[in-house]
Amino acid sequence: MPFTKGNDLGKGRPKGKTNKVTEEAKVVFLQVMEGEMDKIQDSLQVLRENSDEKYLKALSSMMPYFMPKMVETEVTFNEPVGQPSWFDEVTDEE
Repeated sequence: MPFTKGNDLGKGRPKGKTNKVTEEAKVVFLQVMEGEMDKIQDSLQVLRENSDEKYLKALSSMMPYFMPKMVETEVTFNEPVGQPSWFDEVTDEE
């Protein structure tokens, strides 16, 4: 069926909505990870016992997936050099 003006079929997927394959893949991945948690913890413990450096590297490589990345933001203010033009009108005492 060709697109006709006023037909809602041309809007596509709603904003923020993931496709079905992505949703199903996430569910499968979470199921796999839940089954592997004990093994992951054991492996991290072995790393910690054998090499602090490797343990810290492994932890730091996983952090971006579980903690938001810090972003430095610079804030600047553009303040006027003198008084605003309306200032005298407001402060005049009569």
